[in-house]
Amino acid sequence: MNKTIKIALAGMLAASSVSGVALAQSAMAPMADDGVSIVRIDSLNQDSTRSQFRELELKATDTAGVQEAQAEVQADPAIVSALAEQNLQLSFVVDVQTAANGGKIVYVR
Repeated sequence: MNKTIKIALAGMLAASSVSGVALAQSAMAPMADDGVSIVRIDSLNQDSTRSQFRELELKATDTAGVQEAQAEVQADPAIVSALAEQNLQLSFVVDVQTAANGGKIVYVR
């Protein structure tokens, strides 16, 4: 019985992490030619993406994590250019993730 429960829990955890990625990809704008997609955190404040919204809101309060994300953005000219095209400042960046295709997903306030 214990093995069955452990397997079921492991399956649920694996499925929940994959579904979070799928939700993030459906909530963001299509990736531009430069491989950069910018997602406004507020756009994730919906029923289907609320857990990711809350996670990013918590990350926004982590000064060290935000500084690390901003340093990563500063080091990548394609991301800096994508932010400038949308009139977004570096200080708006909360998190950066690498997409399945190798592009970057930048989460901004």
